[in-house]
Amino acid sequence: MKKTFLYFSIVMLSALVLFSSCKKSDTLTSDDQEVVEDNAYAEQISDDVIKITDDAYYNNSGANSNILVRDNSGSSAILADTVKITKTTSPDTTISIDFGTNGILCKDLRIRKGIITFKFSNGYKTPGSVVTQTFTNYVVSDRSISNTSTRSITYVGLVSGKPTWNITANLTITKPNGTTHTWNSTRTRTMIAGSSTPFNWLDDQYEISGTASGVTGNGSSYSMNITKNLLIVIGCRFIQDGAITMTRGTTSYSIDYSVTNGGSCDDQATFIMNGKSYQFTLK
Repeated sequence: MKKTFLYFSIVMLSALVLFSSCKKSDTLTSDDQEVVEDNAYAEQISDDVIKITDDAYYNNSGANSNILVRDNSGSSAILADTVKITKTTSPDTTISIDFGTNGILCKDLRIRKGIITFKFSNGYKTPGSVVTQTFTNYVVSDRSISNTSTRSITYVGLVSGKPTWNITANLTITKPNGTTHTWNSTRTRTMIAGSSTPFNWLDDQYEISGTASGVTGNGSSYSMNITKNLLIVIGCRFIQDGAITMTRGTTSYSIDYSVTNGGSCDDQATFIMNGKSYQFTLK
């Protein structure tokens, strides 16, 4: 498989956390701001895991041995050189990534502790094949991921001629203030460009659909729905099209990523609440 796993989480985090620090905060209660921030961090943590899988899977060699990552070049690389990787291939390929108990500063400037384990069942691009991701005392950005948390990626096969994956995540996240955020997500990821050039990941494009729900650290229940498929263009760190809606109780707000300036890598989006629209710049 190509190094195609998404910038989606980073973009969502940058865009959504922005709302809590700009003038839009006067339209959001503290509970709504926590919904926005908790969901954004959960998105980031969830998709961060698959980029770690890529780094570990592609940037080392050898089986049944403990080795160091030696080559983490590339835009998806985040692992530090001192991360310990254990790879086995029987009966299925399993990769264990150990960040230690004291924490390691990785190349994305985040400190990680603990272990992430990936189990590949029946390969990756065989219809029905599954990658299961689990956690052992894993901590990132001072947020602890419960050992009962899981994430899985299932390759559906070709749907209308396009490679398609289903992704589910069930995370329990303890925040720095000691409160717990639960987050459940279901996604479908479809490769709409780049599948004919397996060794060139820079021409890849994806559409993302799906939903998420959670309970924030202060006990607020919410849901998130992708109302228009998100367009991810590898090589651009911004979502290029699509829209999401978030709902807490009777309060709803949406974000529209449609291109507004005609640029090849548009950095604009629109926040909509109570009939009012605010254009902002993604970072």
